[in-house]
Amino acid sequence: AAHDVGVIAIRVLAAGALSGTSTRAENAAVNVAPIGTGASFAEDVALAQSFSFLVAEGHVDSLVEAAIRFVIGKGEVSTTLVGISNMQQLEQAVVAANRGPLPGEAHRRLPEIWATYAANR
Repeated sequence: AAHDVGVIAIRVLAAGALSGTSTRAENAAVNVAPIGTGASFAEDVALAQSFSFLVAEGHVDSLVEAAIRFVIGKGEVSTTLVGISNMQQLEQAVVAANRGPLPGEAHRRLPEIWATYAANR
């Protein structure tokens, strides 16, 4: 963005792992290679659950919403490709995007979680 180049955030839900659940839509790929921090899809799902405080504290309604709102709050990102499997997921993504970026208080707590990832590697 600083160099007049667009930045695309692709698969912002990490193939569904950032939903915090391993449940897959019926038309989604059955086997998913890890694309997050973990060594497996299941580990990525477990790591995503570290962000459940965002739901518990009322910052978001779901981890999917948290992931989308995190990305759209990044000024460097000009396009966000969420990756959806059905109309319900599309509608959920639109609602999340319309709510805008994560609130500042929620965003400030994210580095704590990221630090635990680095410490456990």
